[in-house]
Amino acid sequence: KQQLKITEQHFVKEQIKRRFTQTQQDSLYTIYELVPVLTLVLSKELDVDQIVASLKGKKLSKKLSRGISVNENETDGLSSGMSTSVTEQVSTPILQNNLQGKSKAELWNELKLKSLTKLCTIVYTVSSLLLLTRLQLNILARREYLDTAIKVAVEKESVSSSSLLSWITSFWKDSTQNAESEERKEKEQDTGTLNERSKTSYINEQAFLSLSWWLLNRGWLQFKSLVEKQISLQFNDLNPRDTLSLDEFGEKLSHVFHAVNQELFTQTESQQFLHKILLPEPNLEQFVLQQTLDPEALKLLYDDNSVLRDLLNETTKCVQSTASLIVLESLVNDAFQYTMTQIDGSISKKNKSSSDEEVSKFQVALYSVTCKDCCNEMLKSGVVSMNNEFLQHLDAVAELDDLSASVYSNFGF
Repeated sequence: KQQLKITEQHFVKEQIKRRFTQTQQDSLYTIYELVPVLTLVLSKELDVDQIVASLKGKKLSKKLSRGISVNENETDGLSSGMSTSVTEQVSTPILQNNLQGKSKAELWNELKLKSLTKLCTIVYTVSSLLLLTRLQLNILARREYLDTAIKVAVEKESVSSSSLLSWITSFWKDSTQNAESEERKEKEQDTGTLNERSKTSYINEQAFLSLSWWLLNRGWLQFKSLVEKQISLQFNDLNPRDTLSLDEFGEKLSHVFHAVNQELFTQTESQQFLHKILLPEPNLEQFVLQQTLDPEALKLLYDDNSVLRDLLNETTKCVQSTASLIVLESLVNDAFQYTMTQIDGSISKKNKSSSDEEVSKFQVALYSVTCKDCCNEMLKSGVVSMNNEFLQHLDAVAELDDLSASVYSNFGF
């Protein structure tokens, strides 16, 4: 019996471990499904592709007016040594009205500010989305596992009791038949109640997961606001033709992240501020649920939202913890390093310097377009292929796994 008990305990531990690993994989899978939503939302506020299309349209118009033939493979930069690596076709749709009247210099300046703002906003939003998704799925996975474990334990107890009961009542066949009839009716009633409870619980859990709508549609605007201010301070005075070395550009961008991090992670009200970004306030929960659930689900939730309340209470405590602030800051810092590596690699390919000792400098316009291309790579989606290096890089941050493990194993909550 002792050996059997040890074997069962080992099996349970392995189950817990496998379920934990699967939950982290499910979290990444969920992020891949949500990235297209974020891409669509960002394109409305930070449409850098349209600005590039406007610049290409102006260049095309200028060449046609001079009677110069257009080569699609020709570089799109401000100088012959600068390529924008833009993949859009030259024949673009009708340009947006608010861009048509702007000069080339104004368009380049807007591209500079918006591409940098979008890059930083993606870093903070995706990092936050990954943190929130990990918290949600690990809380649900632990809840599901506990429910299953309790159910198995009850079934074992029931089997033991029913075998003893059937042995005793075998001496009274008539009474047993009546008892079985009554027991069957009770089981049918219990099954109906259980199914109703399961459906209600399922709706509550779906409502809980759907609250990420807030971050994707409203919360991220807080990041955008903070980032815009710092980007303007660091880059607004630079013209498209001004040049910066990679180190100089990296230093300016690091100042942006440092300043935003200061506001997000070191203030006394940081936990509350982060909570407002990741989750809706109580008075806005109903509004969010109306955006994500059908009327029937909303009615069931109105009748019984106790599970949702329990899940939200725990998530709120997690989000407002110092541990979550530390993890989010680690994700942001890792993301910054990743983006600088990508920008460095892309810019270095265009290095025309003839001397290794010479410090290469590149036009701000090139940095702008490179950041725009980096944004596209960071938001690359594909649930089947799952080949987004940025998402995989963030998903592997050790602090994120540590927090996930602590949430998943919090069986005493």
